[in-house]
Amino acid sequence: MIKTLLAGFCAGAALCSSVAAEPLRFAVFGDIQEETAAGHAKDLALAERINESNPEFTIFVGDIQGGGPCTDQQREEAAEVFSKIEGPLVFVPGDNAWTDCRLKGKGDWYPLERLEKLRETLVPKGKSLGQNPMPLKQQKGEYRENARWTRDGVVFVTLHMPGGNNGLYPDRYAFDEYERRNAANLEWLQAAYDEVTAQKAKALVVLFHGNPHWEDIYWRATAYRDFKSMLANEGAEIGVPILAVHGDSHIFRVDKPLKFNDGRTRANHVTRLEVFGSPERGYVMVTADEANPEIFSFTAVEVEGHPGQ
Repeated sequence: MIKTLLAGFCAGAALCSSVAAEPLRFAVFGDIQEETAAGHAKDLALAERINESNPEFTIFVGDIQGGGPCTDQQREEAAEVFSKIEGPLVFVPGDNAWTDCRLKGKGDWYPLERLEKLRETLVPKGKSLGQNPMPLKQQKGEYRENARWTRDGVVFVTLHMPGGNNGLYPDRYAFDEYERRNAANLEWLQAAYDEVTAQKAKALVVLFHGNPHWEDIYWRATAYRDFKSMLANEGAEIGVPILAVHGDSHIFRVDKPLKFNDGRTRANHVTRLEVFGSPERGYVMVTADEANPEIFSFTAVEVEGHPGQ
């Protein structure tokens, strides 16, 4: 059963122009975590469904497996799914296939070894995945999965910011790695802001995996605090709407997430899109259209719902 949901926001005066332009359409999905042969077949079918909608490009926002053991098979099966996408596909890492791999029941892997395997398979140098890859500008240094590209006046940037409190576990290895990655993410986000200004872009789309617990700016999910502050504060200064896209908590929603405790929005320039996640299977088609008063519109195509639906 397919259910299509529509939602939209006018994301700022910079995009609320009456000048018509060809709409930009891109697909987003994530959290494919049914670790069975039947689940893999359904993920391959989901890729074909995305192809039918013919997006300009597709972004996968993290988690290629669920709570089972970390295995090479899961990574290889994800690569097969991504190879079915006819256009470009950009991969964003989640937590289940690397930061969580040291946990009980996950195989007692060294997480950085798992991360390097993800890069070898799913993060080719200088370009995307998919049958027709597109060139990407990648961050120099350790985190080449942080990528950037521009299409039709919209700047896109990916950040390696997984679920599970941004991969920050209470041990020395994880803290050191988090500090390096957090600094790299903030530097890369600032580079995207600079790109928006230099190109006089009309919008910025920021893509990552982890739900940063937007509603709690004080103590919860502290490893996302720097990012949320930069999105709310420096992000406002670039003067264009920002669309923040993530997965992790498996709930499709579109909202204005950065609010004060009394519920008032404190960063109206930021719109959040969260995509489907297992056991639901689907994708979201995002359209940026200057002729649309709401500018960003979201068509969520649910290919398969919860069991029993």
